[in-house]
Amino acid sequence: MKHMLMTLIAILYLSGCTTHLTDLSMISNKNINLNKVDIDKLPQKKNIEGKDSKFVFLFIPFGQPTLKGALNDALEKGNGDLMTDASVSTTGWWFLVGETGIKIKGNVVNTKGSN
Repeated sequence: MKHMLMTLIAILYLSGCTTHLTDLSMISNKNINLNKVDIDKLPQKKNIEGKDSKFVFLFIPFGQPTLKGALNDALEKGNGDLMTDASVSTTGWWFLVGETGIKIKGNVVNTKGSN
């Protein structure tokens, strides 16, 4: 019985959920100029994932995750300033303690690479 209870607690602890929010063709939080630029010819990294997450204790969140934070994380990882074909979702898990977050995944383009 104790083994079964421990297994149930482990499953609940590791469980979480992800909810897809939206898909975006392009997103950036930087000032960029796309005049006379062919995005397909610019340096880019595919399937880069950025995340912003906050701690939760007994249903009390210690901050609010933001899309800006997740986007900054992805742009930093991909060494770029524009994200294309982006998919945004929320993530979370908890069992007395937990985490809530926003995740963005897509291709990171370096528009400054053309200069």
